[in-house]
Amino acid sequence: MGFKALDIPAEYKDVNEWRRAEPGAIKKTIEEQIKNATRPDAVSEYLNKAFITDIEKFKTYKDKKTGFWNLDSEMGGLYAGLYVVGGISSVGKTTFIHQLGDQLAEQGDHIIYFSLEQSKLELVSKSLARLTAKMDYNNAVTGISIRSGYIPSQVIKAAEEYEKIAKRVSIIEGNFNTTTENIRNYIDRYISLNNVKPIVIIDYLQIIPGDMKLGDKQRIDNTVTELKRISRDFDITLFVISSLNRGNYLTPIDFESFKESGGIEYTADVIWGLQLQVINDEMFNKEGKIKEKREKIKQAKAADPRKIELVCLKNRNGKPYFSCGFTYYPKYDLFSPEPF
Repeated sequence: MGFKALDIPAEYKDVNEWRRAEPGAIKKTIEEQIKNATRPDAVSEYLNKAFITDIEKFKTYKDKKTGFWNLDSEMGGLYAGLYVVGGISSVGKTTFIHQLGDQLAEQGDHIIYFSLEQSKLELVSKSLARLTAKMDYNNAVTGISIRSGYIPSQVIKAAEEYEKIAKRVSIIEGNFNTTTENIRNYIDRYISLNNVKPIVIIDYLQIIPGDMKLGDKQRIDNTVTELKRISRDFDITLFVISSLNRGNYLTPIDFESFKESGGIEYTADVIWGLQLQVINDEMFNKEGKIKEKREKIKQAKAADPRKIELVCLKNRNGKPYFSCGFTYYPKYDLFSPEPF
């Protein structure tokens, strides 16, 4: 067991002077060191040294907003922790979380976006298309048009506007070799170099490799646990997108929907599900009519715009369950909040 050197109070020139002036002080100080070394995790130590500091740190998150007014009114703050966002295809999971990241950057946050599927070109053109739609929907330009080289004046104007926040947005194009260790190391370097805690987005969970000797469920559970550990160790907000079980495509989203992982329900601090609002139709509460249900879902997925519902299944630091409505304009990669 190791101890730090005994600190002599500044008003005394040596240990003898200290001993004469305060009989018993040296013994008391040594006993205190022994107690701290043998019980380093005692709650009394935490109360004396870190409790108030942690409260002040936690309070800084209560006023942080996502930029979606309806979500912010329900959330009550965007806190440090692991946020899992799930949904079936065509509900705009990537677009939603990417837009949220841009909106946080507008408020001054630094964003690290690990894109394991889409390129930097795709994501930046999404941002520009979204801005053209916000500025003038009738003359907006699609992301695919921008990627194809169509750069009219409204796109140039959007680029000039986006450049104001782009310095706070980092996009890391990943692949099947982007591990949780890579993610941890990048975040660690970013914090060291910039002296700021970023908000991290990972798209998406099932692509992150793990120990291939494990089954899918255990591998995903291990990844979720490590992402939670990263959010806790760095005291940051970390979003990860998750796919859903195909068997849940015709039912309202719930904990069972999250693909290959029971660990998400217990490990994540916040769980959001994006679903088509049509899933709330009475038809989907009844058995059978599979063909009709599939056709209804197919039509809703093909609609432009699409009506989307965000369902909060878990919220460790606020209202545990709520839902918000959005209109999703896939052509322009834009989510617009609406009363629901």
